[in-house]
Amino acid sequence: MSKVFGIGWAKTGTTTLGECFQILGYDHQSQRLDLVPDLKIGNLTRIMQVAAEKTSFEDWPWIILFEQLDCMFQGSKFVLTVREPRSWLRSYSNMLRLEGEAPAETNETRRVLYGLPFPNVTDGQLLARYQNHNHEVQEYFARRTNDLLVVNWEAGDGWQRLAAFLNKEIPRVPFPHENKGVYDDVSA
Repeated sequence: MSKVFGIGWAKTGTTTLGECFQILGYDHQSQRLDLVPDLKIGNLTRIMQVAAEKTSFEDWPWIILFEQLDCMFQGSKFVLTVREPRSWLRSYSNMLRLEGEAPAETNETRRVLYGLPFPNVTDGQLLARYQNHNHEVQEYFARRTNDLLVVNWEAGDGWQRLAAFLNKEIPRVPFPHENKGVYDDVSA
C-alpha cells in the first residue's frame, strides 16, 4: 500500500481526514509533537523513521514536510484539506480562546511549526501563514495533479472524491466529522 499524507493546516478537518484514512484501511499516524525538537534542529532522521513505519499521516509535523516526504517516499499521495480563510481563522482563534493561556512549551512548539511569534501572534499573521501554506503546496504539485487532492469538507467534499483519489471503494459508513469546534454562538 502506498503512503498518503494529509498536509492541510490545523483546523481544516485534519482529524476527520485521519479518521477517513483509518476507515479506508491505512495504518495511520496522527500528530507527533514529540518530533518537534528534531524539526527545530533540522534533524529529520527520527521523523522519516516514523514515516517509514505507517501508511497514512495527518497533522504535525507532516504538514510542513510535504516536500521532504515526497522525495523520501516517491509515489505517495497528498491530501490538502482547506476551508474558506475567514472560516479557518475563526475556528483557529476559537481554539486558542478556549485553550486559554498556553504554556511556554506549547508556544515554543507553535513557533517552530508555524514560524510565527506565539503567543503574540496576530490574526493577520495567522491568516497569511495559512494562505501561504496552501499556495506553497499547490505550487509544488502544480505539474503533478494526480499526486495532490485538495478537499474542503465544508463545501461538501467527502467519500466520493477521497476514495476515487486513493483508488479505494467508497465505505458503507457515513462520512465522519471529527473534532467539531465548540462555539459560544450558534452561527458556527
